[in-house]
Amino acid sequence: MTKLILQFIFCICLPLQLACGRLNPSASSPPTPTPNQAALVDQILERHRDAIGGQAAIDRVMSYKAEGTFESSFLPIRGAFSSWGKEPHKTLTVIEFPKIGILRKGFDGKNRWVETPAGTFTDESPKEMAEVERDAEVYRAGRIKDLYYRMTLEGPAKLHGRDVYVVEGEPEKGPKEKLFFDKENGLLLRWDMVRRDPRRGNVFVKIHLDDYREVDGLKVPFKVRMAFESFSVTMRIDELKHNVPIDDAVFEKPG
Repeated sequence: MTKLILQFIFCICLPLQLACGRLNPSASSPPTPTPNQAALVDQILERHRDAIGGQAAIDRVMSYKAEGTFESSFLPIRGAFSSWGKEPHKTLTVIEFPKIGILRKGFDGKNRWVETPAGTFTDESPKEMAEVERDAEVYRAGRIKDLYYRMTLEGPAKLHGRDVYVVEGEPEKGPKEKLFFDKENGLLLRWDMVRRDPRRGNVFVKIHLDDYREVDGLKVPFKVRMAFESFSVTMRIDELKHNVPIDDAVFEKPG
């Protein structure tokens, strides 16, 4: 049981992004966007930025602390989590598993580390680091375009009865990802990602974003469901605070 839980945690990044069809793992590059298509993608991203509160509200958030609960479809447990983030790129998530123990996962801007009941390790492989750096930026939704070197409009689609635009993003490293934006309100409803698991390689996950609430002028999804191939994990935020003072030492790898 413990091994399954740790594998699950290793293959996802939880800093509040809490941000996110199966991904297309093809290595081929998408066609270069036409001027009209590029303009449409820009309009979709700008509408999303405005829908969550606008660039000024996004830029005001320099740190955050979130607390909440999680539950999974493959184990009858309900645990708690706390998450901290601070500009630039610093994140820490603490996950409490009933009767199992506490897992801490951090990124101090340079070093990625995980602390389990069995010890602490650091992973600095280029692909892992690129993913962590992008995950640390996802909370700043106004920077979505900066996460990819190429974005193309795949077209309109339906998602749970909602009309959406599907945008494909190709990062510098790793497979392409897909983002589903609500046509009516501009909010991001799903983000198809891929993360690397130390034992299984690439793991594809569909991140469903729901229950958007306004905090300090910024709309944040308070419910996030991460759907893997054979199970899902649902996270709910109970409390979120912006611009809290956080010592940089909080994000450092334990000695």
